[in-house]
Amino acid sequence: MKAISENLYERGINGIKYCRRRIPAALLAAYPPKKTHIVRSLGTSDLRVAKQRLKVEINRIDAEFAQKLAALQQKQASYSRKKLDSLSNEQLNALADHWVRQVLLNDERQRSEGLDDDEFDELGARLEEQRAQLGRMLATGRSDKILPAMHGFIHLCGLDVEMSPEESKRAGAAFLSAVVTSLDHQRARQGGQVVKTNDVAPEVLTPKEVATNEDGKSSKQGPDWDAVFIAWRDYVSNRPKSTAIATQTPWRELQRFATENGVDQPGELTPELMRKFVDVMAARGLAVITLNERLAKIKSLFKVVKGRGVLSINPAADTLGLKQNSFEKREKRRLPFDNADLGNIFSSPIFNHQQLRSQGQAGEATYWIPILMYYTGARTEEIAGLALADVVQDPEHGWYFNIIDRPSQDDDLFSEEQKAEKKKSNIDGKAQLQWRLLKNGTSIRKVPLATELINLGLFRYMDSVREKGEVSLFPSLSHDWHDKLSGAFSKFFGRYKTKILGIHEPKKVLYSFRHTMKDAMTNARVETKYLQRILGHASGEGSITDGYGSADVPLDALMDEFRKVKFFPIDAHSWQPGKGRVKFPKLPKTTGTGKST
Repeated sequence: MKAISENLYERGINGIKYCRRRIPAALLAAYPPKKTHIVRSLGTSDLRVAKQRLKVEINRIDAEFAQKLAALQQKQASYSRKKLDSLSNEQLNALADHWVRQVLLNDERQRSEGLDDDEFDELGARLEEQRAQLGRMLATGRSDKILPAMHGFIHLCGLDVEMSPEESKRAGAAFLSAVVTSLDHQRARQGGQVVKTNDVAPEVLTPKEVATNEDGKSSKQGPDWDAVFIAWRDYVSNRPKSTAIATQTPWRELQRFATENGVDQPGELTPELMRKFVDVMAARGLAVITLNERLAKIKSLFKVVKGRGVLSINPAADTLGLKQNSFEKREKRRLPFDNADLGNIFSSPIFNHQQLRSQGQAGEATYWIPILMYYTGARTEEIAGLALADVVQDPEHGWYFNIIDRPSQDDDLFSEEQKAEKKKSNIDGKAQLQWRLLKNGTSIRKVPLATELINLGLFRYMDSVREKGEVSLFPSLSHDWHDKLSGAFSKFFGRYKTKILGIHEPKKVLYSFRHTMKDAMTNARVETKYLQRILGHASGEGSITDGYGSADVPLDALMDEFRKVKFFPIDAHSWQPGKGRVKFPKLPKTTGTGKST
């Protein structure tokens, strides 16, 4: 564009005039990343007319800036919402009292407006039904189903609380008691008794006011940038230096950005500043993947230090990175193994008569992980974490696996797949073995066991493991420093794929078995909800369930859908204990001139 005067530009062979206005730095956060100017056509090539229209357009843009500023200020005000990781006894009491008072005030207003007979009867029936259900929950100590309502009310009170399971249970019990109390007062009114709100639920401080008062009594001093980084670094003993340096780079970058914006300590950062930090990185031209990696490291650091109590808030908890466009995603999406690949893989030395195994810790998992991934579509870590008890026989429908859903950063089957947070653990020995087999009932999915696995000797292998007194399916596997049981095998398979199998396509990796399974089910016209559930994508109905009932689809229907799948026949020999180790070809030695010898 050719500049004519301030804010007035010309473009094109027809000389159409444009208004070009720089967005103030304070308002950049209100616009898409990398957008630094507003450019609008004035719809004319006549300079005199363009200057007249320019004045009008500038006024419009000024009005837009004012609106954006007001919206930002309102957004920043919302970020003043207090963030806590627990509620003190005083805050919890205030929450309960505030609930009772608000319910009774609303009930009082409703009755004062008048109820006809149908409305009165409907209200009475609802109160009795709720009292029976919630009373049973209170009597049995089951407050889990009241937690969504509790967190919603906490949010309305101006607080954001990220509670641990233990804290949620404590708070849920108190909140459930308050809900039942409010129902009892409403039922008394329904029976004709006089229940004055100010007598049974007098006005009290809100939970946020109580929290603010408590904050006023505490020191405002917090740890500096170095102290916070050290707290994160030392959370993992002997953390690799390379990992610390990789995280220190974006941390120092964030520190410089914060200083430029008048923030001296990490505890003073706000979610709005974190969003602006992302915008600044984007404006510098960082690649999307690089930007997101740096943000992920910062978010992980904040999560650890908040969990350790070093900081009371995590300003990056809800910060979003940038999304790649659909073309870039398609370019990077992994490819399935085709029939030629499957023939190559399963006729190779691991699976043929040689029965070779990894030289590392994988042992018999070298044979079974690819086989199980092919016939189940499960993730590598899900297979590695299986226990013998996870292979289950239903008396009516047959054999299936109980598989813990472990969404991974490697997942790319579904665009909305949730990414799992990595959990760290320092336990070892028998305690570690027990820990790796723990299961949360709501996170387990059933995957039918293909007949081909029985023919390949899965049950014989399980018997051999059971005879040794083991409980896990692959007892030789141990957690690496990423907390992955499958880490060592994944690295081995990457080398095996290229050096032994000769598969050099970078988009064909261990996870390609999942894509192969997805394609097989799609070709068999397996219903989407069953396909997604077998592959561990939420409940099969979407990414979020409502917290009630079973997240799994019916087993009989799942089995029927799975039987539709026709697996490409592979040449793998039936399992036998490993007979040797895989040896990779050595790289040729080079002379001082760089030539091979």
